[in-house]
Amino acid sequence: MSGRKQYAVLGLGRFGSKVARELFYKNQEVIVVDKDESKIHNIKDHVTHAFIGDIADEESLKEAGVSDCDVAIIAESSDIEANIIASQICKSLGIKKVVCKAQNTLHGKILSKLGVDQVFFPEQDMAIKLVNKLTSTKILDYLELGENLTIIGINVFDSFIGQTLEDLKLRSKYNISIMAIQRDGQMLVVPGADTVLQKGDVMIVFGEEQSLRKLDLDIGHKT
Repeated sequence: MSGRKQYAVLGLGRFGSKVARELFYKNQEVIVVDKDESKIHNIKDHVTHAFIGDIADEESLKEAGVSDCDVAIIAESSDIEANIIASQICKSLGIKKVVCKAQNTLHGKILSKLGVDQVFFPEQDMAIKLVNKLTSTKILDYLELGENLTIIGINVFDSFIGQTLEDLKLRSKYNISIMAIQRDGQMLVVPGADTVLQKGDVMIVFGEEQSLRKLDLDIGHKT
């Protein structure tokens, strides 16, 4: 069939699982590999072939048929070592296109130097897309990512002005991350912990829906 390719998706976190399912629904052949048996069980009816295995083990990837694929997508980025090893195995197997999810900019630079064909940063890419859609309402815009995860754009709370991201401790208090800040028409992607919030800033916030609601109840209704 014209346009039909074979894809290998290595690592079945939220992102990898979503990519694998979407490719399969678009009538592509999809092989997935993950060492978590429960993840394989949950996705096996939504891909062409699903294999339990270590993505950083060459024999596991060969047995799964990854070497026959046109494109390999290394979707696991939390384990940087496994991510890098998997990318190099795929290159050595002669796969035409190796695409790799990076955890941060340095990780992405390493992957590029090692010959990975395409490096992507899903969270940063989402932030950029969202900033381009911002409006002037309180909750400026949002993107539902599935699995109860959401990215929203929100005007900085008055009580946050003058504080650094480290001062706010949003990750430890609410399990929320500020992925980007829109300021004076510019965008700071993945701002540092020492970034001071200013009046007029727009925060691009990532987290579970219930965590974002709790933040709004605790802070938003008091400003």
